[in-house]
Amino acid sequence: MDGKKEAERKRAGYLEALASVFLNTILFALKYYAALVSSSVALMADAFHTLSDILTSVVVLMGVLLGFKPPDKEHPFGHQRIETIASIVIATMLGIVGYEFFKQSIEKLLHRESLMFSSMALGVMVLSAVLKELLARWAERLGEKHEMSSVKADAWHHRSDAVASLLIIIGLLVGETYWWVDGVLGLIVSGLIVYLAWSLIRTASDRLIGRAPLPVEEEELRKIISSIAPQAKDPHHIHIHEYGAHVEITLHLRLDPKINLEEAHRIATLIEEEVKNKLGWEVTVHLEPDKKVEYKHSTD
Repeated sequence: MDGKKEAERKRAGYLEALASVFLNTILFALKYYAALVSSSVALMADAFHTLSDILTSVVVLMGVLLGFKPPDKEHPFGHQRIETIASIVIATMLGIVGYEFFKQSIEKLLHRESLMFSSMALGVMVLSAVLKELLARWAERLGEKHEMSSVKADAWHHRSDAVASLLIIIGLLVGETYWWVDGVLGLIVSGLIVYLAWSLIRTASDRLIGRAPLPVEEEELRKIISSIAPQAKDPHHIHIHEYGAHVEITLHLRLDPKINLEEAHRIATLIEEEVKNKLGWEVTVHLEPDKKVEYKHSTD
């Protein structure tokens, strides 16, 4: 990855984390005050949910600080997988939030709890829902643009807080008439949050473990190989290793066993350069003799 792009990714990570810490600190103070004034247990719980978002943003910040350290002797591919680990930590915390939602919702239904209307609480929760959804969308765009899984995971943590605020708004408005609304909606949302957390963890784990190419990725690689060396056969053992935005590919190709070493090396180098130019991936090509061709030579 070029230095300019890496600097932009690092700056995006810092910006998202610091903006999140700043906004969540203000929202926590507002929710905490409103909860004290209105004596709302639900609002107090949501205030501490917002406080937990500050912790996830600190995880993003640490991931950026450590993940963008330059490669060294012990870590020749760099440290950007730390950012992927940070996304797993955030997704795990998101799963815990979903579990807590589930427990609270069950308790509300068992105890037939409803939220009592409070104009101050309503105003704070409307402000929270709007600001956290805007923050989530902004973080999501940053994460997509700069390929930062931890920022995308943090975006969903912001969205979970926006959803929690929305549930409280609904509870405040209709709780006196339909006491069960808050609990039922909480159960539905908790299931969605836990599922999302699992999806984020699974995606990040694939990046850590290494993966096979997607069909569209394999097709693109085959097109590049055939355009450079139509005589190369059977691209196989294609493995993708991701280090943040830096991607390493290993693949095997078969060539005529009678080809000389210099020509084989030239073909491998051209393929590596073309993949780098078109896809931005670093490729290592392992060449093997085509046994079918070898057999044909031996019978001539």
